[in-house]
Amino acid sequence: MQPLSTQLYSFGIVMLAGVSLGALFDLFRVVRGLLRPGLFGTPLLDLLFWVVCTPVIVIYLLLANWGELRGYVAIALVLGFAFYKLFLGETVLALLLWLVRGIRGALSLIISFFFWLLAVPARLVARLGYHLSRAKLPGWRLKPRLRWRK
Repeated sequence: MQPLSTQLYSFGIVMLAGVSLGALFDLFRVVRGLLRPGLFGTPLLDLLFWVVCTPVIVIYLLLANWGELRGYVAIALVLGFAFYKLFLGETVLALLLWLVRGIRGALSLIISFFFWLLAVPARLVARLGYHLSRAKLPGWRLKPRLRWRK
């Protein structure tokens, strides 16, 4: 039998695993909201979620009690997830959404600046072409000569 301090340590680590599972779930919700996967993409994203969560839980269980599955492990996971949902969930979700909006704004600014940089030479070439078409250079006939213009 393990001492009480070791059991409390294991319980705390597994509760932390439940909190981490809640945070990963909210991250998954944000990614799913951004991608809007549809009928065939939803199961693939669910599978990806569990492919990511399973090693995380296994690592926590190995840290907590060498991977032994006991009744208190399930209780601690559920309590950690419930703690996250009750006290941290809304804050983390709001932070993730704020981060997504900030990244979208930064990307929009970078892309606008890139297109502005591409547009400057295009405008210069267009103006040069306009001025060349208006110029009366000897030997250059940029405008077709029409019968009524002499």
